[in-house]
Amino acid sequence: MQPVTYVAVDVEALSHNLGTVRTRLAESVRLMAVVKANAYGHGLELAAAAFADAGADWLGVSTVAEGVRLREAGIELPLLVFLPVLADGIEAIVEHRLTGTIVASEEIPAYVEATESLGREAEAHVYMDTGLGRLGSDDALGEMLARAQAHPRLNISGIYTHFGPGDSGTMLGGIDDLKPGSSGRAFAALAGETARNTSTGRAALHCAASALFLQASEAHLDMVRIGTLLYGQKPPDASEDTMKLHKTFELRSHIVAIRTLPPGSPVGYGGEFVTRRDTSIATVPVGIADGLGVAPTSLMRNLKYVAAEYMRRREAGRGRTNRALAAMLGDQVAPFVGRISMDQCCLDVTDIEAQVGDEVTLPIRRVSTSPEIPRLAASIEQESGEN
Repeated sequence: MQPVTYVAVDVEALSHNLGTVRTRLAESVRLMAVVKANAYGHGLELAAAAFADAGADWLGVSTVAEGVRLREAGIELPLLVFLPVLADGIEAIVEHRLTGTIVASEEIPAYVEATESLGREAEAHVYMDTGLGRLGSDDALGEMLARAQAHPRLNISGIYTHFGPGDSGTMLGGIDDLKPGSSGRAFAALAGETARNTSTGRAALHCAASALFLQASEAHLDMVRIGTLLYGQKPPDASEDTMKLHKTFELRSHIVAIRTLPPGSPVGYGGEFVTRRDTSIATVPVGIADGLGVAPTSLMRNLKYVAAEYMRRREAGRGRTNRALAAMLGDQVAPFVGRISMDQCCLDVTDIEAQVGDEVTLPIRRVSTSPEIPRLAASIEQESGEN
C-alpha cells in the first residue's frame, strides 16, 4: 500500500542533471556528487545509488554516520566526509574505507592510532581555510602534510577548500570580480607547490562547488563538488545560466477530509483566516513536524518577509487567500488557509474539483522535509522549457 504522504524522487531527473553537469567538465576532471543532509532531502541511499549509476566519481557526505550508511547500502564509490571527526570516530573512517577531512595537525595522531589498531591504511584530504572562517586552524599546510607523511599508513590523497557566496570569504576577495577564477587558481598554485615540496605526491586539488563550477571553468581543477545543481536548482547568482535541469523532488499527500464552513467561520489555530462565504476546506495530514511551513530564522528577521507576513494575516482575517501559498491538485491551485499546525494543514478547495483521497503536491523546503517521510522513486512531470 502506498503511503498517504511521501516524497517523490525522480531518479531519471537526478541522472539527467548529473549528465548535464558532466558535459561542462574536461575529461580529466572528476565529479563528486554531494549527498549530505539526506541528499538535500531526497533520501541518502536513493540519491547516492542514482548518482553512482549515472557515473559519479565520488560522493560527498557531512558525517561518518552518513558514510557508514552508504557503505552498508552497498555503495562502493570513494566517499569524502566533509566535517572533521572526533577521535573516537576515526576507526569507523578506516574500517568503512571512508576518506576523512583533516583541518589541523592535532588530528593526525588519532588517524595513526586507528591505522595501527586496525592494521589498515587510512585516507584523508586536508582542508585549507581560504577566508570562510568556519573550519581550519593556524597550522601551515606544509606542516600538516609533513606530519602526515611521516606515517606510511596515512595517505593524504587530496587538498581542498571551499569558497562561499560573494562577501563570505575568498582568498583574493574582490580580485575574482575582475577576473573570475583567480581565487581557485591561486589556491591550486599554493596547494600544489606545497604538496610537491613535501613530496606528498599527486594529491587531488578541489575547490569548486556548484556556484564556482558555473562561474569559472579554471577553478574545476582535479575535481568539482556538485550539490544543488544535481537536484534541479541553481545557485542564486547563476540565474542567467542556460543549463537545463530537471525537477527531482515533490512532496505529495492526500486529502483526508473536506467540509463546508459558513461565512464568518475561523479556520485553524488563532482564527487567523475567517471565511467570507461558504467555503470548502480540505484537510491534508502534513504539518510543521514534517517541515511544512518551516522558515529559516534568518528570514524571520528580514523586514520584507515580516511586512509580507503581516499583510497576509490581515488579508486572511478578511477571508482572502494568497494563491502564492498553495498546494496543487493536478493543475488546480488550492491555497493554504489558516495556520499550519503540527500534523495537518487546510486548503481552500471551494472553486476547484476535489474529493477525499485526491493526491496533492505541497511546497516545502527540501532539506527541512522530515526524514521520516518515505522517499519513493517516481516520475515527476517536467515543465516545458524548464531550466
